[in-house]
Amino acid sequence: MASQIRFGPAGIPIGTPERSTANGISYCREIGLGAMEMEFVHGVNMKEEKCREAGAVAKKNDVLLSCHAPYYINCCAKEEGKIANSVRFIVSTAQAAHWLGASPIVIHTGSYMGRPPSECRKLVIATYEKCLEEMASLKIKGVALGAELTGKKSAYGSLDEIIDLSEHFGHEKLMPVIDYAHYHAREKRLKTKEDCMGILERVEKRLGSVAAKNFHCHFSGIEFTDAGESKHLPVGSNSPPFAPLAEAWQENGWGGKVICESPEIEKDALVLQKEYAKLK
Repeated sequence: MASQIRFGPAGIPIGTPERSTANGISYCREIGLGAMEMEFVHGVNMKEEKCREAGAVAKKNDVLLSCHAPYYINCCAKEEGKIANSVRFIVSTAQAAHWLGASPIVIHTGSYMGRPPSECRKLVIATYEKCLEEMASLKIKGVALGAELTGKKSAYGSLDEIIDLSEHFGHEKLMPVIDYAHYHAREKRLKTKEDCMGILERVEKRLGSVAAKNFHCHFSGIEFTDAGESKHLPVGSNSPPFAPLAEAWQENGWGGKVICESPEIEKDALVLQKEYAKLK
């Protein structure tokens, strides 16, 4: 039996009247979506009062929130100052998420910068440890770090790397955020249900049922080159197709949140939701 999967947009829906975070959350519920990702990609500029207000609106409307941390993060930077800034960006996002009642906070871990992945792994783990220590000191609870599967081959964040991080810290503290379009561009073309089953099996084998029953992922179409992702496309591009993934989730009883990152965020989130609902 399939677990519940919620769908939502990456950011405030485009069609939101009187654009604001709270109105965007209410609009998600109005059009039938049960999730929304807060986009702090250019910095966290939302004060505690506004976060708590938005969190209350989300709770009232039964919309589950997550957050996307700033793009300026590199957990395996060569310079100590850049590591310190990365920790600051992550912890400030976690603080906002705590006030919002949101989880996880999605993070682009960083770049190899020409170094072997094994060398970067040590830095990444040390940086995430600092983040978790600071979060604990600030009494930030109920907020998981979310290491995103990145779309460029030069970036830290392959499927195995993000599973490894979750295995190291525990799913409750750090969960893998699979961006299926990024996987399609970076690792292996997703065409069939068996392709998608392979991903789910790798995750569940190493992280257990907790990762299957409470996943957080991204989906969209994608344009790519030999180096990886180029730009996000509407889901109608069928690159990758969604139906095989939906079937794999349904057959394996996976549950969680799907955030749509296509250029038509809420329209395509509804398309994905409708496609998945056909399988029930």
